[in-house]
Amino acid sequence: MSLESHHRRWRRVAVTTGAVVVLLGGLGLMRPSRDDAALASRSPVPPAPSMPDASVEQVRAPASSVGPLPAVPIPANVSGEALAVALGEERVVLASSTVVEHLEMDRPWACAGEQRTLAARVGGTPEPGALFRWVWPGQETGAELHPGTRIRWRAPAAPGTAFVRFQVCRDLGGRRVGILAEQLLRVEVRDCAGDASLEGRELTVAVIQQTNEAFLLRAVPSEAGALTGYSWDFGDGRSVVTSGPEVEHVYDTGTMDTRTFTVRLEAGRREGPPLRAKAFVSVRGQPPSDEPRPVTLAMSRTSANAETWRSEVSVEVPEERAVLWEQVERMTLHWDGQVEVMTRDWRDIITVEEERGRGAFRGFVEVHPNELATTVKQVVDVLHGRDTTGSQVSVSWASFKREAPHTTPSAGTQRPSK
Repeated sequence: MSLESHHRRWRRVAVTTGAVVVLLGGLGLMRPSRDDAALASRSPVPPAPSMPDASVEQVRAPASSVGPLPAVPIPANVSGEALAVALGEERVVLASSTVVEHLEMDRPWACAGEQRTLAARVGGTPEPGALFRWVWPGQETGAELHPGTRIRWRAPAAPGTAFVRFQVCRDLGGRRVGILAEQLLRVEVRDCAGDASLEGRELTVAVIQQTNEAFLLRAVPSEAGALTGYSWDFGDGRSVVTSGPEVEHVYDTGTMDTRTFTVRLEAGRREGPPLRAKAFVSVRGQPPSDEPRPVTLAMSRTSANAETWRSEVSVEVPEERAVLWEQVERMTLHWDGQVEVMTRDWRDIITVEEERGRGAFRGFVEVHPNELATTVKQVVDVLHGRDTTGSQVSVSWASFKREAPHTTPSAGTQRPSK
């Protein structure tokens, strides 16, 4: 089983709607991901105080084993070798100048059984064909795997210490997986049941994406009571202090990398210490306007019948280029902000009616009634591939969008099982 085949799985991820990075009806060229921590400072306002991160222990190729973290022994089943065996892979450590610069969570600890966001920042020299993934021991299987530099991860049901491994990989064919760089994240898992002191101090940041680069950020405290001010650090070298709980921010998209920024918030209170929270936003870089686009997309909406949504998709590739398409990432956005992500082979989602060579084609995509519960607001498809240089190429479109006003269902409403 190849590394790519591990990525073709159903994955259900709960994140704010704004954290999903899409280019509706548009396109983008992505080189192997690199997460930049900061751009040049553009504001004299000092950043909010930094918060403690979850513990990490770094491994850089060609190292093939992980030493113990201070005071906490690392279980054998989280070693790179043990996880490779659990995934049915042959692990090959490769020399590389790619490095994992940092791993972090949206909070330094997790409650037992809850979902938290994990994010990785990758640096060094980008490697053509590099893949990014998180792996950890499974509760029902030998190992769990999820692609990407940012995921929603569910903590174990029992309190204790959990370990999650982030890897930069290359598919070497068959079951052989090349490890370019990796790092281990240690997470403290707490028993939060009935602990009002933990619940009452909670503060979260809601992320609402307005355009590819523009975001609306909102402070959401879980306890009643007035907050006296908000200090925002946007993770790109800029910061601001606001009197209200909302702020808008526009990130620079002058590079073609996909970058993940850490937004840190500190909110003052009339009584007691300030509340702190952080969230992650991803921005897909845009190619400069004077550079030729790698592909062009044309999409039109048709319907096979009254219930099924059908979209005609046409992708053109310039004569000097060629693209090998690999997979489609289907994101189902719900009215309550939840997102479900499914990654499949691209021909499982797109029915090709005409091959035009070099990766160009004409076909259609359908969204069926069993995928469209009343909670669904939008379905977005992102087609991923690589050109002859190994650079990633992606185009995306909305395969379904519910325009009518909608009343959010009660918490007891069940979504259809996949």
